Amino acid sequence: MISQETSRSMYESLKDIRTKEIKELVENPVLTKDDLPISKIVGRMMKENTHEVFIQLPDDKSVSCVNIRDILLATNSESLKSSMVKVTVPSLTEDDSIGNAARIMSLHRLRSLPVINSDSKEVIGQISSRRIIKYIYDAFLEKKINDQKMMSASDIMTQGLIIIDPTAKSDAAKVTMMKESIDHLPVAETREDGKTVIKGVVTSKHLVQTLAHAENVEGEGSRGIASEQEIIRLAERKDILTVKPEDTLISTIESLLKANSTYAIVQSPDGTPLGIITYGDIISVLGEQTQSEIPIYIMGMPNDPSEAELVKSKFHSIVEHLSKISPQIQEARCKIKIKDREGGRRRYEVSANIYTAHRLYVYTSTNKWDLAPIFDEMIEGLKNQIGDVKTEHQNDSLRYSGG
Repeated sequence: MISQETSRSMYESLKDIRTKEIKELVENPVLTKDDLPISKIVGRMMKENTHEVFIQLPDDKSVSCVNIRDILLATNSESLKSSMVKVTVPSLTEDDSIGNAARIMSLHRLRSLPVINSDSKEVIGQISSRRIIKYIYDAFLEKKINDQKMMSASDIMTQGLIIIDPTAKSDAAKVTMMKESIDHLPVAETREDGKTVIKGVVTSKHLVQTLAHAENVEGEGSRGIASEQEIIRLAERKDILTVKPEDTLISTIESLLKANSTYAIVQSPDGTPLGIITYGDIISVLGEQTQSEIPIYIMGMPNDPSEAELVKSKFHSIVEHLSKISPQIQEARCKIKIKDREGGRRRYEVSANIYTAHRLYVYTSTNKWDLAPIFDEMIEGLKNQIGDVKTEHQNDSLRYSGG
């Protein structure tokens, strides 16, 4: 488990990266038109190997985004156009910091953000989570980061791995991805001895590719055939990227970059899958540290100042209360994501990791439109977990779902 010393040292090591302007990291933007058929959008995504494309309206210069999850959520996608599924997203300028870019990506569940000219408001580029991760890795090679004071793979991975059976159909995979708001779904089977074995990994990109292909096949029923296809036929079955729990953050990034992969499965020495690491998990280490005796980090802080202050106040109170129950708390992390939108309203999902000397407590909220009741439920959920464990003598982590 992570110690307070390692936590504080890592935060300081990443400070220069967090505050650096994004100017050097800006890439060419992937732009498209407002009225293109979704099939054309998918084709562009596959060609550019991107998770989202951006649309800028000529009148008000607002920037919208179409990402792969939006397409999977849509029904009758063969008749849809980009204007029907796009979502307005925040824009950055070259003067924005990497930390702010990571915060917005995490909050809005995006892998890239548009960068605009501060005067003309025209889109001049984009910044991606992969580019940020590459920058962290390059900083290590230049000895700006001490690898000995880094988190391990087990510290940053998403626990409670969600899996799907190899015989499941692609429609089932789509439903699971949409319900859980994930882009990577391990295909696994459970052996007679109870051991779980990963047979492949299917991504949202695989599903979108399949649907797009089905819509281009002549004859009725082709889409139905795609939805009934066994998921194992779509999954990556060769060269599944795995890392060890004790691997450092930097070595994990190196593995992702060398394999050109957007995920890594964390496996125990006997091959048991423990969790998954994605780009989003890695950029979350750039979260804002708030003032506290116990290191507290918040990623995905809302843009609204009142909501941001509410989040800080509520989470600080939770950690302070829990520290009285379990004085061995070493660190606390909170991650906020927008799960859904309806008009001007946003539905949130909030997760919290509470690290003690020997155990990790994990809480994931139900989806609510308001942040306050989420944190009210969080304190009760975490109190129940800690209260159920009178002595911390086990090393396995627990996952609690508010849903």
